Amino acid sequence: MGYPSVALNIFNDWYARDTSKKIRAVFKAKGQSGKHLSNPIYGYKHSETDKNLWVIDEEPAEVVRKIFHLCIDGYDPAQIARILTEEGIATPTAYALSQGRDNGHKNANLNRWGMETISGILEKPEYAGHTVNFRTHVKSYKNKKRVDNPKEDWLIFENTHEPIVTQQ
Repeated sequence: MGYPSVALNIFNDWYARDTSKKIRAVFKAKGQSGKHLSNPIYGYKHSETDKNLWVIDEEPAEVVRKIFHLCIDGYDPAQIARILTEEGIATPTAYALSQGRDNGHKNANLNRWGMETISGILEKPEYAGHTVNFRTHVKSYKNKKRVDNPKEDWLIFENTHEPIVTQQ
């Protein structure tokens, strides 16, 4: 009596796998064309006229510029994090929540900057106006865990949006 449900499960699994392959193909084509595959990072927002275009969000962009200036002045990420925390500057998560965006980090400390956050900002080529696609991938449609791709597999498109900081 259990055969129909087994067959149904197999067909459902095939359908899910096929749908996953089609979605991946669409994302791959979009990513290879130089369009952003993710939501805007801290310091940017979607353009009101073109949702594929990132424009500078001036309030957090000033914080990003400050982070880069402090780094150039010789401060390390831990020192920069301490300075921003002491000055009461909203963290990226706190800012996103204040704008009505939920970025999935509900348990984050909204009042304390971390050196990992600062390091992440300093390492992103997006702040110089570039688009970086395919940093990560998902191994299976069943397991949603993201796996980092090696840097040589990243696709970088230069000058795709207005930079917050210069390349130098």
